Amino acid sequence: MKFAVGLGKPGAEERLAQHGITRRDFMKFCSTIAAVMGMEASFAQRIAEAMTAKKRPSVVWLHNAECTGCSESILRTVRPFIDDLILDTISLDYHETIMAAAGHKAEEALMVSW
Repeated sequence: MKFAVGLGKPGAEERLAQHGITRRDFMKFCSTIAAVMGMEASFAQRIAEAMTAKKRPSVVWLHNAECTGCSESILRTVRPFIDDLILDTISLDYHETIMAAAGHKAEEALMVSW
């Protein structure tokens, strides 16, 4: 079963209930995510808040020592397609390969995102 929880849309709790997911089940899921990420169980509440937030999460994509293979993999994604990912799911605030800005403007975008 796949459906969007937050994505900057109101009514995340209602969408969960429509799919038969109780708050308890959702919090168990968030606790599992926290454990998989190596966090304490107390981070489950923060994960739940992030997943149901009305604002899309801000993403700063730093290349560092990679060969842009990761950029290729995100650009060729199918579920969701890259346009849905960038326009509906996340706010990709900085990505050297696909952003329109260059030079000083790109650096300004990076500093604003931090």
